[in-house]
Parts: sequence; C-alpha cells; structure tokens
Amino acid sequence: AILDQVAQALVDCLAAMELSIFNVNHGFCEAVVRGLRSGFLVPEDYRRLSTSDTLEDMRSALEESDYGTFLQDEPSPLLVSTISKKCYEKLADEFRYVKAQTVEPLATFMDFIAREKMIDNVVMIIQGVLNNKAPIELQEKVHPLGVFEGMKVIMSETFDVQGGFDDVYRIFLVDTPIGPYFEEYLKDADREKDEMSRAGVETSQVSGILTKQDLEIMKATLKKAWLEDFNEFCQGLGGTTAEVMGHMLKMEADFRVLLVTLNALNTNLSTESKLQDRNALYPSFGYLYPEGTKELRKVWNDTTVRAALEPYTKYLSLFDQVKQFYEAETSVTEGGKSVGQFQSIEDLIYAENVHMYEMAFEQQYHFGVFYAWVKLKEQEIRNVRWIANMVILGTKEHIDDTIVPIFQPRL
Repeated sequence: AILDQVAQALVDCLAAMELSIFNVNHGFCEAVVRGLRSGFLVPEDYRRLSTSDTLEDMRSALEESDYGTFLQDEPSPLLVSTISKKCYEKLADEFRYVKAQTVEPLATFMDFIAREKMIDNVVMIIQGVLNNKAPIELQEKVHPLGVFEGMKVIMSETFDVQGGFDDVYRIFLVDTPIGPYFEEYLKDADREKDEMSRAGVETSQVSGILTKQDLEIMKATLKKAWLEDFNEFCQGLGGTTAEVMGHMLKMEADFRVLLVTLNALNTNLSTESKLQDRNALYPSFGYLYPEGTKELRKVWNDTTVRAALEPYTKYLSLFDQVKQFYEAETSVTEGGKSVGQFQSIEDLIYAENVHMYEMAFEQQYHFGVFYAWVKLKEQEIRNVRWIANMVILGTKEHIDDTIVPIFQPRL
C-alpha cells in the first residue's frame, strides 16, 4: 500500500512538472492556436455562403468572416481554384507565424505536419515531369504548407524539365525531410524490378523506376511511412501529447486501412496477384493492428470485408453506411443508377475526423491542438470549395449533404 502511495505521488509530481514545463516552453504557441479556434466559420457564415448566387457573392460573404479581405486583389471573374488556393495560403501564413514562435520539440512536431503536404507537392511535380510539363506550370496546384527550400529552383522558369529526374532527385528528394521515405520507396520498387537487393539507388536509375510506378500507390506508400514516423516521434515525447496524438494517429491509420481496402474493391488491386501491393499500404500500427489488418489482408469482396470488420463495431457501422455507395458505383459501370445520393467512405471519415479533432481542444498542455487545428482548417477549406462548386453548378440544394460543420454551438 505504501509503495502504491509513493508511485501515485510520483505520478502526480511528474504531471505537475509536465504542466509547468509545457507552459514555459510552449504556452504562448498553444494560446495562439486556441485563439485561432475562434476564427472558424460559424453557422451564420455558412448560411450566407449557401445563399450566394455567384462566386462574387461568396467573396462578399467571406469578407464578413475571419477570412476578411483576402480575396480583394483577385480579379473578376473569380475561380473556385482561386478561392481554394487563397484559403490555403492564409492557413500557411498562420501556420508559419505559429511555427516561428516554437522551440524544440514543438518545432519538429510542426515540421512533421508540413511533411504530409510536401509529399503531395513532390508527387505532383513528379507527375508533371513524367508528362514533360515544366514545374512552373504546376504552380497553381502547389500546396503552400508543403513548400520548402529547393522548390524555388524547381519552380524557376530556367529549370530544364528535359533533364528528367536527375535534378529533381538531387535538389529536394534528398535534401528534404521526406527524402528518407522516398529513398526507401525507391529501394523497394527497385527490388521488385530486380530481386538483387542494392545498397542504394543511383540518380540515373530513378527515372527508370518512377516511370513504371503508379503514382497514387507511391503517394500512399510515402504517407504510410510518414504516418509511422510521426507516430513514433509522438510516442517518444510521452505525456499527454503521446496520449492525444496516439489516439488521433491510430484512428488515422485505421481510416487509411479502410480507405485502401474499400477503394481497392472492384479494381485489380483486389485480385490475388495484386493483394500484396494493396497490403503493403497498410500502416503497422492502429486500433486495427495487428489482428484486424491480418484479417483485412485476406479480403477481396464486400462479404469478406464485412466478416473481417465484425469485431470492430464502429468500423463495421461505417462500412454498412457506405456499402450502398460502392454497390451503386459498380452498377453505374454496368449502366445502373447514379451514386449521387450515397456517401463515400471519404465523406464519412471527414465527419468522424472533425469530431475527433474538436475533442483534442478539450485537453490542455499537449501538441495535439496544433495538428487538430491544421486538420480542421483543411476541412473548412474543403467546405468552402464544395459550396463554391455547388454555386457554380446551380445545385445549392446539395450543399448541406457534404459540408461538415466545425465547432457547432452546443445547445
């Protein structure tokens, strides 16, 4: 009993130390992010956006929100892509402001958040190089959060796209934080091509390997490596951060498994010869890992998916909700009805994630709020883009079907 009391006193002492040390090093940054929480669009903002008849009306509606006059210098006619890009630029500016105030280990934590977008940018530029497009032509599609040193060279007008991957690989695939993920991917891809394992990949080999690879699978593989690395870093931090981020990243890993599994249904990735490619995309942690993922590795149709998810009530419920979507999708390819009235797994995961990220703000003294804030802002931008698309198409009655409200007032 005495030992238990001593252990409890030690735990209480460590908890008190965590609180005081956290506030000394990271209290200001956390306060800034919690202050930025008040800038999310409220139901009244969404109502104004939903009643807009044109994108110019949306510009006016956004000016009355926390977004302010961020579109005032954009010429008419306004494009949906312009609204989306300016929203991301505003998020990137706020992100960089917060990051500029950080000290370690929070600075590295925020680097990890940006790495996900770096992967998106790198894959997009590789796609452009494969299609002989100059990277500067892809400037509009670059995610501002994933910009890094070296991209200035790649995005310059003098960059020679005919040089293939040599310069791309040398400039930023080696010198950026995602370089190790990419190198590991290239080694694995090279091994598949040639069973002889190599110590590394020569620059001259990169072009030959990448032209044979499916870029979507490459992106999923890189993001899996990033997610596992991020989780390992967060667990190493310990304390409340390890607890809160551990939960969010485990859920994200599970959702990734569900996304890969369901989107592979009715494609060649569900055939016996390709199952190994699909299974390689499953993260090696999460609530489904290892028992759930072991069962999901064997599935090839919706019946086997349902059987594998049977012990996981929440995920089984998600699958049952989207089953109609995938069945309708199959019937469309066979000349059936539209899938418009059903929701995909992505739509449901977005809604689940919003609730999870909101809950991260309920605890204090942890880094999870920084990750949750970025993810919630990304969902808000998806909401704005969806509304803009519906306004353009004249189908505003569908707006409420897909937008996911954030921090709804509690009655």
